[in-house]
Amino acid sequence: MHKKAGVAKNDASTEEKHHHRGKSTEDRLDKTPILRALNIKSGQTVLDAGCGNGYMSKIFSNEVTQSGKVFALDPDKYVIDVLKKETQGTNIEAMKGDITKPTPLESSSVDLIYVSAVVHGFSKAQMQNFIQEVKRLLKPNAILAIVEIEKKETPFGPPLKIRFSPDELKEIVPLAPIDTIQVGEHFYMQIFENKP
Repeated sequence: MHKKAGVAKNDASTEEKHHHRGKSTEDRLDKTPILRALNIKSGQTVLDAGCGNGYMSKIFSNEVTQSGKVFALDPDKYVIDVLKKETQGTNIEAMKGDITKPTPLESSSVDLIYVSAVVHGFSKAQMQNFIQEVKRLLKPNAILAIVEIEKKETPFGPPLKIRFSPDELKEIVPLAPIDTIQVGEHFYMQIFENKP
């Protein structure tokens, strides 16, 4: 598989810092099993953390309908500015921010936190902060969904040593593991529930 084209030529520095500008997983993930497993309902609040260009935020927006809300969070100001323009007047609120730091969202206000191809880039300290913020934001019985690239040789992706297997995620994340599903060639989604 060749590396996906479309990253701006002057973007080498952001690539090195592990920013993808929303280009890396969009065409590689199978959205059907993701949506089936997440069972998003009208009126829910979803946080798409590390949303990149917001392609999943837009899908989640349709699922929660106008009575719901989608927060699209990413540390990259450029992608957030573009997404803000694209989603004006919708139920998507694009915000610059980092899920490994306190966000402006209210405690116990989110039904689903979705994080795709992001946690492998976290340091140990960032992972602890991520877990702390996830636990603060999730309502009782709410869902955390982590999409990651499998921990085996693949034609693309980060170094194996920084990848997580589903079992490793289950050891780190102090929420109840619900399911592990295949969501594309070389990708899985680990679902956790915030049991009270």
